[in-house]
Amino acid sequence: MIGERILLYLLLLKMPIMRKEFRSLISLEEALSIVQSHLPCTAVESVPLPLAAGRILAEKIVSTLDVPGFSRASKDGFAVQSRDTLQAREDRPISLRLAGTVPMGVLPRVRVAQGEAAEVSTGAMMPPGADAVVMIEYSQAEDGRVLIRRPVFSTENVQAAGSDISFGEAVLFPGTKLAARDIGVLAALGRTDVMVKSLRVGVASTGNELVSPGGSLAEGQIFDINTYTIAAAVADCGAQAISYGILPDRKESMAAMLQKMADECSMVLVSGSTSAGVGDMIFTVFEEVGQLIFHGVNFKPGKPALFGLINGKPCFGLPGYPTSALAVFSNLAAPSVRAALGLGHTKKKVAGTLSTPLRFDGRRQMFAVGLSKGLVYPVDKGSGSITTLAGADGIIDVPLGVEYLEKGRRVEVELFSDMVPADLVVAGENSWLLEKLAESMPLRIQLLNNGSVRGRLFLEDGVADLAAVCGPEGTAEGMQLVGALTRELGLIFRDPGVLSSLSGQRIVGWNRDSELHWAFERHLRSLGLVHPRYVRAARTHSAVAAAVASGRADVGFAESRAAADACLGFKSLEKDEVRLFARPENVAHAPLRSFVLALSQAAGAYRSSSFFRSS
Repeated sequence: MIGERILLYLLLLKMPIMRKEFRSLISLEEALSIVQSHLPCTAVESVPLPLAAGRILAEKIVSTLDVPGFSRASKDGFAVQSRDTLQAREDRPISLRLAGTVPMGVLPRVRVAQGEAAEVSTGAMMPPGADAVVMIEYSQAEDGRVLIRRPVFSTENVQAAGSDISFGEAVLFPGTKLAARDIGVLAALGRTDVMVKSLRVGVASTGNELVSPGGSLAEGQIFDINTYTIAAAVADCGAQAISYGILPDRKESMAAMLQKMADECSMVLVSGSTSAGVGDMIFTVFEEVGQLIFHGVNFKPGKPALFGLINGKPCFGLPGYPTSALAVFSNLAAPSVRAALGLGHTKKKVAGTLSTPLRFDGRRQMFAVGLSKGLVYPVDKGSGSITTLAGADGIIDVPLGVEYLEKGRRVEVELFSDMVPADLVVAGENSWLLEKLAESMPLRIQLLNNGSVRGRLFLEDGVADLAAVCGPEGTAEGMQLVGALTRELGLIFRDPGVLSSLSGQRIVGWNRDSELHWAFERHLRSLGLVHPRYVRAARTHSAVAAAVASGRADVGFAESRAAADACLGFKSLEKDEVRLFARPENVAHAPLRSFVLALSQAAGAYRSSSFFRSS
């Protein structure tokens, strides 16, 4: 008996700690169907006109007046009786008596009789008796007379009263998302406020590791991203986001705050703490304070998504990673918000062509991509990467079972927001001077700091306008060299004492995509350091300098001008050349020419190609 107890005890010691597993994963379509069957309730409120943009109209707008309220001139010129101008010709002008002038914004004090004309400006009230306006280009006033050189028909160049909006006309309908033009219509009708739909959506993040922007970060902490991105996405749908900040990872506090959010709002969105790991508890809180309907959706990157009801209000648990949270919101919560407000869920989509082949794991996936000149390129670095979110223009929906998409395939990109395309895309190596030009020039320049190899590929594929390459293989076959710059590279530091021995020093290195990673490695080996203590990897010279200046690293490898900007010490190790290549057919592209010519003026050592020497 004792032996059996000992054996049972030993077995219990070996048993792993059981974690909460995901409930059976449901398809995205099934999840969306469930969410759509539990739409939030909306209310109606009156808001001042200046605050109505983006809100959803809750009333039918019927005009109580004519717009314009009077007939007015639509051109500068002379108001006339059209029948007086029938015989007017360029070579045989007719002469009319100038009866006076009608100033803007006042009642006319002149009446136009037969054989007369009155001077008017665009928008001025038409004087009585006149039925047309002769444009000033076809008339000439001198000595109290007006010469008319072409005929006009009745109502020509006249905007009649009520021709824009008539009294009694319905101009806007419930469900309209009020844009700038709609606000203008309401202002034209004299409205100072308007009835709109109200949908309060509570937004919060969870995690003891989170700090609100503006606070101080301790070790292991990061700034809260999701509260702000999700709140902005809610507002883009026409609802009102109410921020509840960061909920601590304590079950009792979280339960109380979720209850408060459900009491005060019609929908609840909470990010983080949705996975099945130790410390992730929101699904248990949902079960305790409400009803958990599903936990786990079979698509990437939204697997941990959950949905339930608290006080009958729909509540979403979004993943903690920013890209995942936005993907789940876009595919599950946003359609619910729009449907509740009476809007169709019209995703902003554009078609594009894949610039490179893509491989997937067969799961349904919302894959983050960038767009350049109709070409779609990957930027997905994993759902935990905020640079995925910052560098992406949208996502492509990769169906279940698809493992490969070939280069050149046409795809649809669901945009995160309205897109303003770059005037110029420069891919490849980072440079202090290229960054300065991108900041200062009156062009929208996108720098893709992805290293020489990928820079050449992006140029060849047509994603980039320019490739910045350096190193021993700093050429681009079939492309035209349009410019080059030299720079001084070396060690940057706060304390010169670190140079006596780099062993054990905290070093900021370069991402392996960059040629500077390999150049730095060669220099470190020549200095006798075979196993450097890298504490971070940078993509830009300014990031290297910032890491050293802030004390996050002791030494780094960067341009001399980046060191000077950050008031750091510098020890020169080499000079290298960054070459700029373009596709031959694009060298006449105006933004490209402007950029390269600006570079030639700014660079201390600049070598231009024969194309620019001859232009």
